[in-house]
Amino acid sequence: MNRLESLYKPFYCSLMCTLFLIANNIDTHAFPNQSAINDSLRIGLVLSGGGAKGIAHIGVIEAIEEAGIRIDYISGTSMGALVGGLYAMGYTTEQLREIVESNNFNELFLDRRRRVYISNYEKLSDERALLSIPISGRGISLPSGVISGQNIYTLLSRLSWNMGHIRDFDDLPVPFTAVATDLETGNDAVLRSGYLPDALRASISIPSIFTPIEIEDRIYVDGGLIRNLPVQDALDMGANYTIAVYVGSKLEDRSRLNSLTSILNQTVSFRINENVERQQDLADYFVEVTGLEDFTAADFGRADTLLKIGRHIGQQHLEAFREIAEMQNTSPAYRPGAGPPEPLLISQIVIEGNTIYEDAVLINLLGFVPGSKLDPDIIEESISQLYSSTFIKNVHYRVEDIGGEFVLHIRVIEDLENKFRLGARYENKTKASILLNASFQNLIHSGSLTQFEARLGEQLNFRVEHTYFSIMGSRSAFLSAFEFENEVVEWYAGNDIVSRHDNTILRGELSWGNYFSTNNLIAFGVRKGFTQQSNQINQDQIRSTDRDYHALFVRYMRDKLNRKSFPVGGRKLKFQSFVSDQVIFSPIDFSSTSFNYQINTSISSGLTFRNSIWLGYSTGSELPWGYWISPNRHDPFLDVLRFGGADRYQLSSRNAQVVSTGIQIEPFYHWFIGLDAFGGRFLNNWDTDLNQNDIDFSFSLSLGTLTLLGPIELILSRSRFYNFHTELHVGFRF
Repeated sequence: MNRLESLYKPFYCSLMCTLFLIANNIDTHAFPNQSAINDSLRIGLVLSGGGAKGIAHIGVIEAIEEAGIRIDYISGTSMGALVGGLYAMGYTTEQLREIVESNNFNELFLDRRRRVYISNYEKLSDERALLSIPISGRGISLPSGVISGQNIYTLLSRLSWNMGHIRDFDDLPVPFTAVATDLETGNDAVLRSGYLPDALRASISIPSIFTPIEIEDRIYVDGGLIRNLPVQDALDMGANYTIAVYVGSKLEDRSRLNSLTSILNQTVSFRINENVERQQDLADYFVEVTGLEDFTAADFGRADTLLKIGRHIGQQHLEAFREIAEMQNTSPAYRPGAGPPEPLLISQIVIEGNTIYEDAVLINLLGFVPGSKLDPDIIEESISQLYSSTFIKNVHYRVEDIGGEFVLHIRVIEDLENKFRLGARYENKTKASILLNASFQNLIHSGSLTQFEARLGEQLNFRVEHTYFSIMGSRSAFLSAFEFENEVVEWYAGNDIVSRHDNTILRGELSWGNYFSTNNLIAFGVRKGFTQQSNQINQDQIRSTDRDYHALFVRYMRDKLNRKSFPVGGRKLKFQSFVSDQVIFSPIDFSSTSFNYQINTSISSGLTFRNSIWLGYSTGSELPWGYWISPNRHDPFLDVLRFGGADRYQLSSRNAQVVSTGIQIEPFYHWFIGLDAFGGRFLNNWDTDLNQNDIDFSFSLSLGTLTLLGPIELILSRSRFYNFHTELHVGFRF
């Protein structure tokens, strides 16, 4: 037995640790429990935690199978619990290997809601913040974890679909134990019964990475903190011979202890290492997977290499494994592997954990009817829709067999937190900007959402918004907003700036619409605006009016883009129209209408066609600045309407007719190359005479990527009438 010097690091980035959760479910009747109670040698397999390095466990298990060892018990911690839990349920090593090699795990841990299902209200302001943290009664506080685990838990539920009736983990094809840590007491939690996804989720709940999980009024975090190599637990199950496989990290030498993080990890690892050494002494055969020094716990992208290392180590121990197999009287049973989940006839739907949504509202959102046959695909599509709803933090499901009838349990964790959000953006034309946003639920009265927002930078914006939806689950709401905005507006003649002024707007609006619908938004309202122009240069060249006004408006939106930045699928249609007239006692007469339609079509993996049309039409001799058509300038409703080769404000006009077409290539994950062509007319007076020589053409080439800081994009463009342009954008638009 080798001497252990490896350690477990509690702060590894184990958000990738549910690597193996996306396979199909197991047919639990395919083979019997493999424990041979009467055999003189009952073997327990012990698998340690280690993040992505736990992929190597698969290679070692392959060697154990090749040697003919019958595994009677499995205990695991963290990543070891995931691999061990899947194997205990019946997954073959070949299936585990296929999962590792064929899946991208970045998306699994993002807990990103599907944009197509979020409300229109949220679509108007999504993808803007870098950071979102709770606001408690004592001020801003840190969240309990970076990852809530929605996607992980959903996949765990899918995985255990055909095992919903099993509550005693001894009844699995191979008896299984997962180890977690009780967060309140610091004691170990040996999970041998209950709902298997709960046990696995608890064992992988790395503090500060995953939010803790609550099971029967106890709060659990990662078991590696208390016992990263659970040999004793395999013995307690009934094993009289244990094979322990360790993939954890070693203590760092002094040359690497040069940062706050490395020192903190090292000090916390002392206690963990002591426990690992004690557990190692209990093991009958110890396998240390060496060659992992250059790997981190988040290296899921190097899965092929980790599998090879595991196989290599397994082959080194193959002869010893064969000797162990010869000591057993009974050979391992045949493992047919995973089978597809079978639809189940659901006799009852039980909603749990809801306090603000009524059961009927949630069941209506899910679209389930008792007496229907459901499978994981159907349930998860509806779960995804519910998870994307306003005020929902997590949605978990499980199916329970009660006397031969299947009951679907939906557990809702509601999001009742007030939040503070921070956004940051840099553009080479407008420099840096910062977004500060605070949202409060039920601040003024029940059934309301109040937001305070500030945009600091070259363009200043302060906004207070109050949304009153009254009944939770209602899709209609009243929205009132007060806004202050200041920016320096430049007026162009060709490539030359001929005028400039500070434009200050104070406006308020009241509207009603189905803001919380996920499909079509239709809203009607009234707006009152006050405008002031100051620091005017060449006043006679300023074309917008500074007179006050009030206007009626209507908005329509249908946004089905899969994301705002670099979408690879979906369509978006936006329309808004304002009318100011003396009939409604406004001092000035004008109208302004905008229409934008965008479609993104995925042709193949990594190739998207994108096309758009954009029309702007206005009437009236006096038109306030906010109603001019200005390409490449952010609009709170229309977002940014691009035209290559022009500065912001350079093409400001009363009327516009623009079309664009292009392709987007994704050669690597979340890296994009775009090539677009634009054609447009920017007119003082609307006409459809396309024979005139006033059509501008432009082309742009872009390179972009999605990062933790938001999208980063470099754009090179040139138009028929204007100069060559280079743009650099870093961060979400706001």
